[in-house]
Amino acid sequence: MKLITEILTSLFFVFYYLIQLIFYPYQAMRKISQEKDENQIYLVFFLVFLYLKFAYFLKNDTYPATILFAVFLIVFLSTISFFYFLSKFFNKKIKFRPFVFTFSYALFPTLIWYGFNSLLYILLPPPRTSSILGISFSLFYLTISFSLLFWKVILSYLAIRFSSGFHFFRIFYFILLYFLTFLPIFLLLNYFRLFYVPMV
Repeated sequence: MKLITEILTSLFFVFYYLIQLIFYPYQAMRKISQEKDENQIYLVFFLVFLYLKFAYFLKNDTYPATILFAVFLIVFLSTISFFYFLSKFFNKKIKFRPFVFTFSYALFPTLIWYGFNSLLYILLPPPRTSSILGISFSLFYLTISFSLLFWKVILSYLAIRFSSGFHFFRIFYFILLYFLTFLPIFLLLNYFRLFYVPMV
């Protein structure tokens, strides 16, 4: 009974923080960086696995969910380790836990984008026409995608900001180094059709 209560409480906070990240990302990410309830992390990962499982049954050409989830975990842990050790170089007092929590919640824009794509795949399967409706759909799709990308950039910046305590220019430098380092990995993931957009 205690375990069920703890899981339900953690689930409540996951969705509470998700709503907060939409409307008040700065305040929400600050609170998330101070979290210690590890069940929230497991629930976010579980949502990722559920999506991957759903995508596997939706499309016949995808890898099994277990393989994709393993790849996701490797890339995700590599990402937070990269920012943690880079930050640790400048400040020895920095802890690993805030990076795990903040970057886990920063997964939501990517996860929502993937879910949005899967929903469209069901409702409007390819091929799609170049008619007025087709063009309108493309504009709608691009608007949603860019909005989620903008949200993702904000959450990623705040994740580093509240985990490391650093300010804009150093964080910008860290992000630039990250893309230069991980770009070959992302290209390989795309080449082998594991992830067209990295789930980080």
